[in-house]
Amino acid sequence: MRIFIAFEGSFEPFDVSANETVEALKLKIKDYFHIPLSEDIRGRHYLELVYAGAALRNSWSLADIGISFCSTLKCFVKEEEKPTLYVFNAVTEKMMPIIEDISLLAKKVSDLRTLITLRCGFPVSVYCLRTPKGQEMYDCNMLKDYRTDMGTTLRLDVWDGWKEFLMGCLLGQKLKVQRYLSKEGPVLKYDR
Repeated sequence: MRIFIAFEGSFEPFDVSANETVEALKLKIKDYFHIPLSEDIRGRHYLELVYAGAALRNSWSLADIGISFCSTLKCFVKEEEKPTLYVFNAVTEKMMPIIEDISLLAKKVSDLRTLITLRCGFPVSVYCLRTPKGQEMYDCNMLKDYRTDMGTTLRLDVWDGWKEFLMGCLLGQKLKVQRYLSKEGPVLKYDR
């Protein structure tokens, strides 16, 4: 069957079989339009096909998604930027991608901690960062001092006693938060 591909102002016919996959069609389009696709440590460039407003997955066959004779598919080159660093948050147990310029790796640990604080909302004074080997990272040192490369996963650990308190704060559990508030005046002031 013949379908049409709209790509960067051009509208070209393609002869395909109904049981052909989206991935096979993408390869034909890549070869026909001479599209350079790449993947490296900073990110990747890939093709996305859209039909009736929906992005098509590589494993789908054309007939299964209702593409018929003379249908038009739109083709785009997409760019996906890979995170510079990942930070595993030990409190939420979630991975936090840090998508910044690669120049971040030449900055101080304190700069990274400022970014993390803006993202997760934890005060800088309640957590520390650790290397993949568990070494604590100090604010005055450079990230490169810890051999931090593109794509490295760091760990955010909170000081003893703060995990339950912070989880209560994140989940809006007022009674749990009150239970973990300190009884000492200056510490209570800080907790609040």
